[in-house]
Amino acid sequence: MSKVCVTGAAGYIASWLVKKLLERGCTVHGTLRNLGDEKKTGLLRGLPGAAERLVLFEADIYDAASFEPAIQGCEFVFLVATPLQHNSGSSKYKDTTEAIEDATRAILQQCERSKSVRRVISTGSVITASPLREDGKGYKEFANESCWTPLGLPIDHSNEFMDDYLSSKCIAEKELVKYNDRPSESRAFDVVVLLLGLVGGDTLLPYINESQHFMLSPFTGIEPYHNALRFTQALLGSVPVVHVDDVCEAHVFCMERQRDVAAGRYLCATAHPNMQDLVEHYASKHPELKLALKEVVGEGVRVQVNTNKLVELGFKFKYRAEAVLDGSVDCGKKLGVLSVADQGS
Repeated sequence: MSKVCVTGAAGYIASWLVKKLLERGCTVHGTLRNLGDEKKTGLLRGLPGAAERLVLFEADIYDAASFEPAIQGCEFVFLVATPLQHNSGSSKYKDTTEAIEDATRAILQQCERSKSVRRVISTGSVITASPLREDGKGYKEFANESCWTPLGLPIDHSNEFMDDYLSSKCIAEKELVKYNDRPSESRAFDVVVLLLGLVGGDTLLPYINESQHFMLSPFTGIEPYHNALRFTQALLGSVPVVHVDDVCEAHVFCMERQRDVAAGRYLCATAHPNMQDLVEHYASKHPELKLALKEVVGEGVRVQVNTNKLVELGFKFKYRAEAVLDGSVDCGKKLGVLSVADQGS
């Protein structure tokens, strides 16, 4: 079976992906920022097959050269790690965008030098494919892979953190897909980018990740997360969602079906409810929990995310939107984010 590299292996999506790849019989090179973090390494080393086929490496996006040992000998590289906040101790980069752009370029060069990498599969976000019109006035009929989020527009409910994250994702993705424009004779591999909706439904981690926090914010009332949900609705005209298991199956699909799946961008979302739909679903299906925040934006706006490009290649989404939302609620209960104190009478 294939030897693969997964960056940020202890993260929410990456840990589930490592589990899937080990189940498929792959040898996995996983990178973490700190191998001394026993909570993270322990989770990974406890996965079935890890003792025989998981090798962990220390690597940090702020030191791009540190990824090279993990990439050596691998056929497929999954770029999953994206820092959410700038490392203020870095004197080399002024912000996250600069660090990610440089690291993306460096990692592609390392993949070339490896002489073994056949494909790079990057975990992207649907936020880079906003259907907003260039002037910011209204949306296109639907979002598809031809959409690129217009940067520099004032987006409702944005802030400095959101602007930086959006910019870093867009710039890194453009750097990645630009590699596919090279003449085939000078291209050592190809690049696929999966543009994910908000990911939820289940977790291997002992805590709730950012995207599940966004989904659960109507219950928790945590304002920064609720604002991120409002921002998503304003940016995309909907709140696309996808189950973490479907996300990782899509990553594996792009590896196993390399001949069928061409290089480029692929939207990956099981449904595109709007913010109002989320709140109404929660109120209907989870009356045992009290909604802390019922405020919504974009009421009546529900822009479709067209995933035909991936589906027409044979990929099938297993989980519907309800499973993503209800599974995230179950995670919130299990991990204490939605506790007895939040429940109504």
